[in-house]
Amino acid sequence: MSVHHLKALIKYYKLVDKATTDSVPPELNFVPGAGDDLESMIWVITYAIMIHRQESLQGSDKANYKRDVVDQYYGSWSYSGLAEYRDLMVYRGTNRLADEPEEWIPDPAQRKWFRQAMTLVAGQTRASSPGAIKPITFDSFDALCDEFITDA
Repeated sequence: MSVHHLKALIKYYKLVDKATTDSVPPELNFVPGAGDDLESMIWVITYAIMIHRQESLQGSDKANYKRDVVDQYYGSWSYSGLAEYRDLMVYRGTNRLADEPEEWIPDPAQRKWFRQAMTLVAGQTRASSPGAIKPITFDSFDALCDEFITDA
């Protein structure tokens, strides 16, 4: 699920108790867009990369990776927990000084894909100024995948 969608669900469940049949808060009118669906695909691919890494490890390395990476970033059962950890992954994935992506995804090509994907997510979820949101488009997602995912 996209960060935007998770945050809308958090807001929804906070506001749903306040809603009455006569007055529905306008914040409950969230409609996911195409960028949210494409962001969700980025999270699915990222999860697949991490599961692949986990399964390539043995013994305590596998257990530690599962606990410290997969469970930490994908194991939350609350919308707010997932949104918080997704924000953290975006921050660390776009911060060139952060070393976590190297620990999460040691394969250089997969890590480069991850960093570029997190840049797309950051453009959609962080506004540096009003109106500065840049939704993920099919073309930007397609270009990301064309560069790293081949039929071979």
